[in-house]
Formats: sequence, C-alpha cells, structure tokens
Amino acid sequence: MLRFNIKKGDVVILLSLWLMEYKIEEITIRNDNGSQFIATAVRQFLKEKGVNQEFTHVATPEENAYIEALHSNIQREVVERFEFESIYHAQMIFDRYYNWNNNHRKHRSLGRKSYEQYLRENHYISGPYKTEKISDINKNFNSILSNN
Repeated sequence: MLRFNIKKGDVVILLSLWLMEYKIEEITIRNDNGSQFIATAVRQFLKEKGVNQEFTHVATPEENAYIEALHSNIQREVVERFEFESIYHAQMIFDRYYNWNNNHRKHRSLGRKSYEQYLRENHYISGPYKTEKISDINKNFNSILSNN
C-alpha cells in the first residue's frame, strides 16, 4: 500500500484484509511506536483477533532489524534507481519489486529461501504467496476508503 500518510483506521482496514489471507495463530506483530500503531482501536482490533503486538523501544531501529533491512534494500534498489512519474507509477514499480522480493529473492535469514517458500514450508499459507494478493488488498483498501 502506497500512501502519503497512514492513520489508525487505515491500519485496521489493512490488517483485517491481511489477516483474512494468512494463518494468524500465535503470530506476533512488531511495530514502532507511531501513533497509528499505539492507537487504542488498533490495539483492541489485534487483541480481538488473538494477535500479539510488540513495540520497539524508542530510537532503537536495531530492534526491528528485518524491516530496517528491507527499507534499506528498497531505498537502494527502488527509490534511488527510479524517477516516479506519479503515485500510480510508483505503485506499479513497488508491486513489481515486492513480487520479486517475496516470490523469487533468496533470503539468507530464511536459509536461502524466498518468503513464499518459507511460508509454505512452515504451513503459514497453503498456496503460493503472491504479491498480487497485496495488489488485491490495495484495491479493496482503496474501495473501502472511497466509500467512507
């Protein structure tokens, strides 16, 4: 999802769409202390879904090393390599990047497996993990927001 800013309602909608697609038993979501994540509505939603929520300590990006590494890769491999003509063009490039990153790129931290392969082998998903699902979520997300 590509947005200029994200509010707590956006987080609840996005998480609800994702949680419909993936196994959530015993899952923990780690996030920073941004206002959209510490909001009562988001915390209550996750609690009702049985999802544990962890917060990193303030000014400690090393506690979220995986996402920080992803952000570093995105900066180097996408942001610094492309000039985006519009937010729609950027969304297309990011969708293509995430498809490659999730389905084809071998990640050292996962034993040289793609995210898709790791999730399938560990029974978090039954079918292939495809970025197209993220695109579908984005479309649903945009539809929900435009109806509100």
